[in-house]
Amino acid sequence: MFEFQPLTPRVSRMRERYRTTFPTLSTERARIVTEYYKEHVAEPSILKRANLLYKLCQEMTVLVEEEELIVGNIAPTYRGSSLWPEYGINWLFDELKDGTFENRARDEESHEISQEDKEYILSIEDFWRKNGISPRMTAIMPDGLPKTFGSGVISFQGENMCSNPTGHFNANYDKVLTKGFGAIKKEAQEHLDAMEGRVFGDKAKKYTFYKAITIVCDAAILLSKRYAQLCREKAQTASEVRKAELLKMAESLDHIMENPCRTFHEAVQAVFLYQLVMAIDGNMHGLTIGRLDQYLWKFLDKDLKENRTTMEQAQEVLDCFFLKIADCCKVWSVASARNSGGYTSGQHMTLGGQTKDGKDATNPVSYMMLQSAARLVIHDPPLSLRVHKGTPDELFEAAIECAKRVGGIPTMQNDEIIIPALLKKGFSLEDARNYCIIGCVEPAGTGCEWSACGGSGKESYWNMANALMLAINNGINPLTGVQAGLPTGYLYEMKSFEEVKEAFVKQTNYFVDWHITMTNFYELVAAENMPIPIASATMDGCMESGLDVTWGGAKYNSTGVSAIGCGNVADSLSAIKYLIFDKKECTARELYDAMMANWEGYEPLRQKILNEVPRYGNADSYVDELARWATSVFIDRVNAATGFRGSYRPGLYPVSAHIAFGKATAATPDGRLAHTPLADGISPVQSMDKNGPTAVLRSVSVLDTLNCGNGTLLNMKFHPKSVEGVEGNNKIKDLVKTFFSMDGMHIQFNVVSSDTLRAAQKNPEEYRDLVIRIAGFSAYFIELYKELQDDLIRRTDQVF
Repeated sequence: MFEFQPLTPRVSRMRERYRTTFPTLSTERARIVTEYYKEHVAEPSILKRANLLYKLCQEMTVLVEEEELIVGNIAPTYRGSSLWPEYGINWLFDELKDGTFENRARDEESHEISQEDKEYILSIEDFWRKNGISPRMTAIMPDGLPKTFGSGVISFQGENMCSNPTGHFNANYDKVLTKGFGAIKKEAQEHLDAMEGRVFGDKAKKYTFYKAITIVCDAAILLSKRYAQLCREKAQTASEVRKAELLKMAESLDHIMENPCRTFHEAVQAVFLYQLVMAIDGNMHGLTIGRLDQYLWKFLDKDLKENRTTMEQAQEVLDCFFLKIADCCKVWSVASARNSGGYTSGQHMTLGGQTKDGKDATNPVSYMMLQSAARLVIHDPPLSLRVHKGTPDELFEAAIECAKRVGGIPTMQNDEIIIPALLKKGFSLEDARNYCIIGCVEPAGTGCEWSACGGSGKESYWNMANALMLAINNGINPLTGVQAGLPTGYLYEMKSFEEVKEAFVKQTNYFVDWHITMTNFYELVAAENMPIPIASATMDGCMESGLDVTWGGAKYNSTGVSAIGCGNVADSLSAIKYLIFDKKECTARELYDAMMANWEGYEPLRQKILNEVPRYGNADSYVDELARWATSVFIDRVNAATGFRGSYRPGLYPVSAHIAFGKATAATPDGRLAHTPLADGISPVQSMDKNGPTAVLRSVSVLDTLNCGNGTLLNMKFHPKSVEGVEGNNKIKDLVKTFFSMDGMHIQFNVVSSDTLRAAQKNPEEYRDLVIRIAGFSAYFIELYKELQDDLIRRTDQVF
């Protein structure tokens, strides 16, 4: 069994500080941005964003914390959060005024905030309500959009798209490590020089793009040199050992970002600083680091051969890097925090997989990443293991042991289905083999694709269960009474199951089309107001095309939409078909009335549905085929759409939005009560999978994953007793291999009992290091709000 080594004393102390520091909200960034926007009203957007980033890198507080080997901070306090008012913080104005966002008061991702900062935030409310991108979004909303409000199928209303970040992509980190921003700036300047005095045709726009690139390159270099200077200052009063470390770090920080990295330590630091500069700039969540083992191994291999470092020293540097990722905190609205609870930042890293020429890509850094995750026991960063037919058993086993210790980290992703899925979307074979996982579970190109997830917040999610409810309730949401959808008739008017299916198709197509319409408008607003030259500087295709990533300059372009409630829709269709049309054990009117009454007075019918109707997740083709059909209606409609920059990709994953969407969904035909959580991802409805883990996989394997290019998510929870030791690891490994041989795309698992989770609810301090997998991310269980904790407890404890 793979062995994980203990932490060094330095890293142990740093980890303890992380676990005992409460997040703090800072207004430093907001003050700089507000001042700049007021003074530069007329500046073109791409130059405004570039010059603002330079100002932020010049003026934001830099910190070099005690003992750390990797530096960089997004706020002026340790484990601090910043604000991006230009994207929209109307939610924060509202929460401060109604008392929701008080000091350490929220149940969902609470923060410390000073009275001075609260007063400052409210003082800029009028300016940002008028000058953020939210009013620009509202101004171009189609006239017909308000008709969809209250549907519960799509959650955006224009403005709430804007406060969410435009993350979910992977920049070209390798270019920063091997070329440096000095070379990137030189390339942009050459384009400018070639156009000087001859800016014809569409070159005026490209001129501003290349000018912006030169500015953001200077910004990244400047920030690194500021950290170098602070290291020198700290060295003056440090112990001899720490002084040597600080001076070495200063020399490296003066060199990197502008020039190619020379060592492993420099490469790790450069990855984090590029990550940091992009985060400072773009309000980004799901800012994906990608294939870290592929970026770093060439540097470590050279260091080891030249006796510049040891594996133990390199591991300590990587541990410090992981802690730095976890330190990057972001503040969300209550609504958004409910969709991705647990202080997650989505800075995903991928290990293993294949090289561009199809060989196994495993290297020593792959194991080091698992070592850091397993011995630190932290919820961030999320990791994914790319599995293919040539994945070494040792790596597979190390990943399983890590996941057992650290709440489902890493997840497992199947190369054998994801690479063909990307090929279907136009990727070259080399680029498809080089994919990484972004955000939660979404496959994307490494440094070559702008795969921003439709605004990247809760508006990227789509409620299948409410689409069905509107289909059988004449387009009316039973909870709101709003005629939000098409008039497709009532369940009790439908004479055949085919009529039910036709109504579902009509509502699905209608709301998918509206969803994509609004996402396209959002991307138009983002392109006009929030270009991201710091990401474009390295992204393949942008320098060649002279176009920002938000303008469609990347080599590949896509936007993701993800559906939620697969299990509920499958089970609901099964109940309707089985009870009304096949067995004729109840009338359509009786089932309809039971749902409208939230099952009050209809408990015998509800129990029949819960215990006798075929349920998804039990290897029953009666219902499994309905799951495939319903999800394919969504998948096919999304795949047929075109976007502002390129194609759309459907996904089937929820983050934790199945809780929030469940609150907005009435009682459903599967026996679910109103306002309760929906099924997560492509997992069965909570506690409805009765026939063991293999049956779950057989059900899930019928779904059309090949055409689900934005990813799928399958959660499983194993009772610890059933997967103990080497034998237990082999059971999991065989299960994953079997599932992937059936074209499963993704699987992740928790090894924890429901009894343990209940104990953690009652005595949280005794379980402060209990990390648990939620959806596409993990979190400390005790930092989750209670409804999400309860949902995790209700998931089936699988045993072999």
